[in-house]
Amino acid sequence: MDIEYIISHYFSFTEKDEANFKEWFSRILNEGFSFINNGEKHPLHGELLPHEVSILFRTQDIPAVGEGISAVLKEALSLIVQNSVRLGHPNYIGHMTQICPNFALLCDFIISFLNQNLVKIETALSATYVEWQTISWLHKLVYKHPESFYTHILDNADSSLGNMCSGGTNANLTALTVARNHSFPQLHKIGLFAAYKEANCTSAVILVSKRGHYSIKKAAAIIGIGEQNVIEIPCVPFTNQINLVELKKTIRHLNENHTKIICLVGIAGSTETGSVDDLSSLAQISQEHNIWFHVDAAWGGALLMSQKYSHLLSGIEQADSVCLDGHKFFYLTISHSIVLFKNQTSLNHIRHSANYIIREGSVDLGRTSIEGSRRFDSFKLWFALKVLGKNGYELLINEAIEKGNLFSHIIEQHKDFELTSRFVSGILTYRFIPQKIKKLFLSHKNNENFSTTSKEINLILNKINTDIQKKQRGCGNSFVSRTVLESFFPGQEIVVLRAIPFNPLTTHNILADILSEQAELGNTLIKNEKSIAINFISP
Repeated sequence: MDIEYIISHYFSFTEKDEANFKEWFSRILNEGFSFINNGEKHPLHGELLPHEVSILFRTQDIPAVGEGISAVLKEALSLIVQNSVRLGHPNYIGHMTQICPNFALLCDFIISFLNQNLVKIETALSATYVEWQTISWLHKLVYKHPESFYTHILDNADSSLGNMCSGGTNANLTALTVARNHSFPQLHKIGLFAAYKEANCTSAVILVSKRGHYSIKKAAAIIGIGEQNVIEIPCVPFTNQINLVELKKTIRHLNENHTKIICLVGIAGSTETGSVDDLSSLAQISQEHNIWFHVDAAWGGALLMSQKYSHLLSGIEQADSVCLDGHKFFYLTISHSIVLFKNQTSLNHIRHSANYIIREGSVDLGRTSIEGSRRFDSFKLWFALKVLGKNGYELLINEAIEKGNLFSHIIEQHKDFELTSRFVSGILTYRFIPQKIKKLFLSHKNNENFSTTSKEINLILNKINTDIQKKQRGCGNSFVSRTVLESFFPGQEIVVLRAIPFNPLTTHNILADILSEQAELGNTLIKNEKSIAINFISP
């Protein structure tokens, strides 16, 4: 292989190349359709276990000699595709990354062959304005400004409504960076230490409920606030909403100690339980204490597309910033996120320029983004909104919420399961708990003397629910995830199963079968449990 070979084979598209690519794309499409096909013959993943898959990719040296497209494509289809997780399978209801509409494949191909870089108009001409339009659509959805508000924004170098980001973590990071710089206006130039000193401040904090996403702490670490200065406010049991009484108490204590509160984060669809905070009350509290109010609506923001369920996010329009994820409840491929700002000048807190690329006075999108080079991922949501319309998304979201309500009912009706959080926005948590134990717990709920026994039983139930999730995943017929929540017995944690049945292809029978499989696994495990704490109440 020499340079002429590389140029002629990999950087040109002659008639011969076109024929080859049609053949390769035909193979890829056939493999893709087979992978996406949700027939019963397909398990959720291949037969190999994770450690067995890892053995396929243990070679440490970069290949010395290229193998050619056909050979590598064959290897990719056999080793990678066949050992990937079928996230679009209707029995896969354990995470927020699931099925995408069929036209998503077209979008990703167009994005790849255009290869636009959204940092600057010179590298993304029409793409820049598509992104502007998409951001404006979402901004109007959240903040409900009149049409006239948006007419002057597009070509105004001093205005920006938000950024497209490569994920919810970067969206939250952007919002919290702006919130920090809003609290310390000179920090962007003089640095954290000098800004604290100038403001006569020794520490700054971020407030969020215990259901807050881990990216909040990650962002706090990156922007110099520190993970320990993210104060987690307790939640109301079962609803998982932030406890407003505890929040007000915490704010009062921080103010008395002259601690700067740079942001209060409201949750609009927690990733663990789907809970939605009382956003209107949080907005009022933020305004009373002059605190930046950010809403993490990475999951629940799509509810605004539904007339029936948008009321769950009442108050979000008062937020200073909002994060939404396209690759969650908007059914887009990874990755796609958006951060929006109520005030069109807020992003000037992180504005930057460079002589060679983002010059002063430009309207390049990169001037107010933390990220530099970015894919044209806004095209995916633009395309989806044009294809489905708001009405199409409303139908999908309503169907998903109603399906979640159905699964909640199935769980509540089963004698050996209990819901562990209120179903709100498409995510359920529940656990296997034999009927006799469930009745025992309810009868001793307020009995302090029962604490030791309940703790012993909960530890055993935690192990059983963990094993249920692991065994079900290992079988490959269906999948739910798991997490850890607080028990109604103070100081005790419980392992719970976590389901997100928003795949339009998931049916009532599938949900019933998933629960039946878990019940069978749970009852087998409980019979094998030798602990005295279980035995004395077992049949």
